[in-house]
Parts: sequence; C-alpha cells; structure tokens
Amino acid sequence: MPGLVVFKRRWSIGSDDLVVPAAFMIVVHLIWIIVLTTTLLVVNFDTDAICMKDLKGHVFGYLVILSVCLVVEGCIAWTSMRGSIINTEPRRYMQHFIYMRLVIFLVELAWLIVGVVWTAKHYQSCAPGSVNRIVLAVIICNWGIMLSVIIFVWCTFDTAGRKWVKMKRFQESLRRKRRDRKHSSCARRNWRQRKALRAYEEKWDKRFNLLCCCMERRGRNQSSISEVAQLFTEFFRELDVVPSDVVAGLLLLRRYQKLQMKNCVSQKTNDIYQYLSGAPITPKTHFLQLNDPNVMEEYKLIIHYMEYALAAYGWPAYMMMNNAIGLCSLIPYLSCCCCKHCFSSHQNYTTVIEDNCCDCNFAAMKQLSGLPEADIVYVTYHVDVGKTPFYVAIDHQQKKVVICIRGTLSLQDVLTDLKAESAMLPLDPPIENWLGHEGMVDAAQYIYKKLKEENILVKAFNSILEQGTSEYKLVLVGHSLGAGTAAILAILMKKEYPTLHCYAYSPPGGLISEECAEATKSYITSVIVGKDIVPRIGLSQLELLRSDLINVIKMNEKPKWKIIRQSMMCCLSDNPDPVLEGEIERNVRLHPIDSGIGLSAHKPLFLPGKIIHIVRSHPVIKKSKCKPNAPVYQAIIADNSNFEQVLVSPTMINDHFPDNVLDALQKVLINVAPAKPNRKLPETEHNSRLCEMPSLPVTDVCRHSCNSCVEKTFSAQTIQCIRTPPLFPQEKKSSPMIFKKSFFFLLTFSFCLFCLICLVHW
Repeated sequence: MPGLVVFKRRWSIGSDDLVVPAAFMIVVHLIWIIVLTTTLLVVNFDTDAICMKDLKGHVFGYLVILSVCLVVEGCIAWTSMRGSIINTEPRRYMQHFIYMRLVIFLVELAWLIVGVVWTAKHYQSCAPGSVNRIVLAVIICNWGIMLSVIIFVWCTFDTAGRKWVKMKRFQESLRRKRRDRKHSSCARRNWRQRKALRAYEEKWDKRFNLLCCCMERRGRNQSSISEVAQLFTEFFRELDVVPSDVVAGLLLLRRYQKLQMKNCVSQKTNDIYQYLSGAPITPKTHFLQLNDPNVMEEYKLIIHYMEYALAAYGWPAYMMMNNAIGLCSLIPYLSCCCCKHCFSSHQNYTTVIEDNCCDCNFAAMKQLSGLPEADIVYVTYHVDVGKTPFYVAIDHQQKKVVICIRGTLSLQDVLTDLKAESAMLPLDPPIENWLGHEGMVDAAQYIYKKLKEENILVKAFNSILEQGTSEYKLVLVGHSLGAGTAAILAILMKKEYPTLHCYAYSPPGGLISEECAEATKSYITSVIVGKDIVPRIGLSQLELLRSDLINVIKMNEKPKWKIIRQSMMCCLSDNPDPVLEGEIERNVRLHPIDSGIGLSAHKPLFLPGKIIHIVRSHPVIKKSKCKPNAPVYQAIIADNSNFEQVLVSPTMINDHFPDNVLDALQKVLINVAPAKPNRKLPETEHNSRLCEMPSLPVTDVCRHSCNSCVEKTFSAQTIQCIRTPPLFPQEKKSSPMIFKKSFFFLLTFSFCLFCLICLVHW
C-alpha cells in the first residue's frame, strides 16, 4: 500500500509484497547454481565434439545469468522488506530493480530458446545421459518459472492503472499549486476524478460480468450487475490498497479489538465484566432463563424451525451434513428422470417447480425437515436476481403454516445480497423512514406476489379442514438471505396476518431502518451465533471496517512481512504493538491519507426484531495448548449496538453456516443454567465495588466448566472476584492452533471481501 507503480501504471500488488516471491526465486536459483557448478567441475567437457563445447558454453552462460538473477533478486527481497505498509520511501528504488530483472528475464528467455535448440539436436547423441537430464530439467524448470511470472503479471494487471496514476499526479500538482499560488481548479480536478472513476466502474462491471458469465445477462439482471458495479466503485473509491494489505490489516485489527476489549474490562469506571463472542457482559445483560418452562418451549421452537431453514438448502446441505453416506442414503428417495410415472409421483400432493431431473433438492428437503410429502404444499427452486427459492409447508405439530425461504446458494443470490442500497418498503399506506435492503425487498415482493397469484396460502390453510388447518397461524422462516427476505415479507404481511411470527437466522446487518426494527420486536425473532460476520456487514459497518483497516495500517510501523510472519509462527511472542494504544480514528467521510478523497456515508440499517445472541464461554482449564477447551454455549438477549462493527475472528465465517447455527442452538440445551441471580446493585454500592476490584488477570474471572459459570461469576455476591487485566499482557507463546486459525481465517475472509479485486483484470 499503495499499489506498485511500474511503466507509469498502477499494479494490484504492493512494493512490499515481493519478499516471498524473491526469496523463492533465490532458493531455486541457488539450487541450480550449485547443480550447474557441480556439473562443470565433474563432467569432462574437453572432447573434440563441438556439441560438448557448445554445451559447456551454454551451462557456463546459465551460471552467469543465474548469478546475476541471484544478486538482483536479493536486492528486490531486501528492498521489499524495508519500510512499513504506508512508508514506501525506503522502497523507492523497487521499480528500478524490477526493470533490471525484466531485462535479465528477456536474456534468460533467449538463452532458454538456445538450450531448447541444443537439446532438440544433440539430446540423444552428444553428452552423457546425466548431463542431458540436468540440462532438460533446467529448461523445464525455467519454462515453468516464466509461465508462473506471466500468470502473476496477468493477475496483477490493473486495467485502470494508467488513469489512476494520471489522476494522482494531477492531484499532486494541484496541491503544489495551492501551496504556491493559493489556487485550485475544481472543475479540472473533478473531470480527472470522474474519468478515473468511470474506468474503475467499467472494470468492476467487467469483473461481475465475468463472474456471472453462466447466467443470463439481459434486462433486470444486467441492470442489477451495473448497480452492484457502481456500488463497489463507490465503496472502493480511490482506495489504494492491495489484497495483502487487507490480510495484514485484519491481523492488526484483530489484535486491536482484543486489546480494546481487555482495556474496557480493566477500566474501573464501567461495569463490563467480560466479553463473550464480542458481546459485553454487564449487570444488565439478560441471559435466557431456560429453566423457565415458557422460555424453554419458545427456545425449542427456535431450534425446530432452524431445521426447516436448513432443509431449504436442499441436497447441498444434506451432503454437507452426511458427507460420508449422504449420497447412498439419499438415492432411495430420488425420482427417476427417465420414468414419467416416477417423475410425477409427488404431483398429487405438492407443486414442485424447477428442481433438477431427479428431484434431489426435494428429496433432501423432506429428509432434513422430517416433513411428510403430504404436508408440503408448494416448492419452487426458481432463482434469479431478486427471486429467491422458497417452500410452503404445514406443521401439524405446532399448528402452523410455514413459509421457508432459502439463503444464498447461487450467483444470482450473491447479486441479490450485493444490492445493498436502501429502498422504501412497499407498504400500503407507505410509512416514512421505513427502509429496507433493496435486493431483499425485491425478493420479498416476488414471494408475496407469488403467494397471491397462485393462492398458495389459501391452499395451505384449507388443505385439511377436518384437522383445523384454517385456524393455524403463519410462521416465516429463513437463514441468511432467506432470513432478511422473510423479515421483510413478515412486515408486508403483518396487516393481513396479525398473528404471524418470523424466525430470522443469521440475518444480514444492513436490513431495515431503525424505526422499522423497533416496530418489529413483537413478531420477529433474530438469532445470531457467535461472531458471525453477516449480521455485522451492512454498508455502514463495512465503511467502518474500511476506515478501521486503513487507520490501523496507518498507525503500524512494522513491515508487512513481519506482521504476517507473526501470525504464522507459533513460537513468537504475542506482545502488542505500542502504536495500537491510541484509539482508531473513525471518520467515514475522510480518507486517512488523502483528505481530498471523499467516502460515501450510507444511512445505517439494522437487524430486525428481538435479537437472541448465542455466545460462547471458554472455561479456563489446564489442557494441552494445542487443544483448546470445548466452549460452553449460552443464549442472551442482545440489541443492535452489539453488531455495529465487524469482529475479526477465526470463527466469523463458520458461525454463519446453517449446520453450525443448528449445532450451536442445540448445544445451549446441553447444560441449562439455573435461575440467574440478581446482579443489579444500587448505584453507590455498584460504584464502590468497582473501585475496590483488585488488579489481577482477566483469565481468573471464570474457571467454571458448567453452563452457568457466567451467571455465577457475575452475580452480586462474587463481583469482587472479578479481576482487572493489564492492558499489555506479559510475553507469552501462542499455540499452533491459534496460529493456524488466525492466519487461515484471514486468507478466507480476505478472499470473500476482496475476491473480485483478486480476479484477473480483464
């Protein structure tokens, strides 16, 4: 950061990203220097054969080329290790070394062609077999390296890089003019910016068209792709970062967030005892009292309908949960695509639209949900941008008619997710300031229209009148994209079905406006597990994440390779960087480097309804460092303030998977906590006890392995046992498990967040 400028063009790689490639090339070339030197010393080239003299000259020439390569690559590696992510001044000569390496590359290519010609003529007849094999191995290895270099250059090529450099140079000239002449030309500056932004918008449009090459790109779909491309252009407007900057920034941000939480716990002026899955535990924290029969019944209902939400994913979810025997166990329930009778065997009971030829999704849905075919009224797997698959079923056990909406499982679903701008909810009459996620509003309107046009709910409520289905209540269920769509659909249908209820599992964070979220607490229940990233990535949260990443990178003074190495090496100390003591500046309207660059600030959208947060507590029990203790799961009532920022964690992606959500919900029932003790103290007593807290490590706060440890630890009687951690803990060694998680999850998240940046720039 910023991107490397070579040949008057910006590239999608930083000047500090060449440490590993240069080191790899040094090792390879050093090995070949040793091999070729040994060949020159051992093999007798003093013969009358001209081919042997040519071979000796060729090997000697390779040694010279490889030696020069070794020197230049050493300079590249040494230069790339200097400075910090922001401080590029020590790496100012990097482009000159790259030019030198390019010249050597061309010489190497010419010498390689000479070697190929010699091998074609004299491989069988001239030199001993071992020498021939060595020469052939050198040729193959060099061709492989050259092919890798070409692919690397292709992937890092920025189609708008030249316009970027021109814009930056023009901005720099304007700054000099303002300093010298107190004059600026806004019109010309805006023209340059618009030109560069148009180039980047075209680039994003090409990326999305490439990503969606298998789907139809006409009319509404093409318009959606253009909208998403425009949104990404605006979001990454003039943000000069490369993918490795994101990896390093996430590593630093995770460390900062952990320090920030420890600092909050250590302060004697607040009442935060501990953080569980990012949620602050205070005397006002409300844990679900599962020993209350009514609460337990409602909680079991949440688990019950999560099984319905999981079933909507069809055969992919079934195979994921039964990966060893999934296919064998599902085959007996499939339909024969060659037999008309088998293909239409379910039509007497259920309308199934656009399933595959063997009805794999329908068969898996029945197995996962446990529903008999007669209780499934309607299923559609038709998917498009703004059109999400769903099914309608009858739950006789709970006396409910269920509308279950599938989450993200296709590229069309991804585009629906990415249409994240706010749109008015189509209510009659409209309510001012009731806004929703545009893509999910479209999906909810599509389902609502489908239900009306085909009288699906009428058929469901009148399916078995003798069992009283007409008196059943309506329930809406969904996970991820399906959760957001179900929540908005519930808002649209609330007037028609006053007793309906919606269970939204892992809904997206930027879903509905604050006024709307407050009004839905009585009939929408949102369920979130751990540090799930999706409920924390509305546009406003992403802008905050972007600002935090840039600022934490700006404050850091270490080279990028050291930051990443510390996350990979399990034996390194975990001492925090002193620069992280300062608070991160959070201003989404100003770029931390260039104050002339404006970043859009979107109206924040929130999670719907009442929020149940499944949190983990990790009992502190002495075990092997490589095997962490099994977490204990608890359910708390949360609010939207707990999900205002992305929590960088190894589990932030896994916590979103539907099977993991179901597993976490079930684990809450393993050890049911007793009735929560009264933790509310009078203000004077509360403040006095906070001031009396001794300064001891936070790890001593909770040493219980039962599910009620947090309740007991944070009771009024034991508040004096809570101990204050130091802001900067003593040096300690991190375990290999922590190293693996903290590095590989960052690679995964960086790919999810910047996957389109890492695509080939067409």
